[in-house]
Amino acid sequence: SRDLTGYATYLYGEAKSGKTTLASQAGTALIMAFERGYNALPGVFAVDVTSWGDVRSLLRELKKPEVKAKFQSVVFDTIDIAGTLCEKYICAQNGVDKIGEIPYGGGWTLMKKEFEEVLRTVTQLGYAVFLISHSKDKVFKRQDGTEYNQIVPSCPTTFNEIAKNLVDIYAYSEKYMDEQGNSKVRLVLRSKDNSIDCGCRFKYIDPVIDMSYKALVDALNRAIDKEAAETNGQYVTDERNVLSVAKTLDYDILLNDFNSLASQLMAKDSAAYGPKITFIVDKYLGRGKKVSDSTPAQVELLNQI
Repeated sequence: SRDLTGYATYLYGEAKSGKTTLASQAGTALIMAFERGYNALPGVFAVDVTSWGDVRSLLRELKKPEVKAKFQSVVFDTIDIAGTLCEKYICAQNGVDKIGEIPYGGGWTLMKKEFEEVLRTVTQLGYAVFLISHSKDKVFKRQDGTEYNQIVPSCPTTFNEIAKNLVDIYAYSEKYMDEQGNSKVRLVLRSKDNSIDCGCRFKYIDPVIDMSYKALVDALNRAIDKEAAETNGQYVTDERNVLSVAKTLDYDILLNDFNSLASQLMAKDSAAYGPKITFIVDKYLGRGKKVSDSTPAQVELLNQI
């Protein structure tokens, strides 16, 4: 799609290298400010976030038509702190101080699922998503025992892998000196020597561009043009490319629907429909279980019944 608000971007790099500035220029952006990196940006819409509960509340707001009409993009600044708050949230839910105290490694699974669900939902709602992190230099070891250095996000590995798998553009903002000795910033989208962890789903994207939203838009359009030339444009569209939004299931409504439908069928012919209803309920809830025994956590099973 040429409508770039349908994509997700992960920007990381040194402090004050323009990451939040670039993200804030993608249409009308809403910044989820886990840290105050927006004070010097004029006219931005930002919400200070101090807990994962705040994130969940904002997610409900982002689903409202009037909010979707106002904002085209959502910025998580930074994903590092977002991950920390998500971990605290899961610990509080399970009454523990540390995620590792949840038995059998279940805490990591719960935390990953919660974090993924929030990020995925925002993208499915049709917003352009920007994830922001700082950078660090990390030492890795090859199979032969030799070591090498690579610049990577400072975000903890668990959340970093989720973010990387989600996005279409994964880029590093790099400060450098030009030939005239001026301090500048560039965006690295592909690293030829693997010294920087980055990448992009666009096959023909320029490896390095200027650090600006306009430069990113221009580079993406050039990449799309090159791909379109190979296929006579049959796979390129000007329409926004957005995933379908997951349907929200209401347990109480489904329970009422089931009771109403079962009552109608039993009144019609209990001998015929009774065994069929029992068979279907057993199939999803387990042998001998009743729908009245189900819980809101089993809402998807109730929907299947």
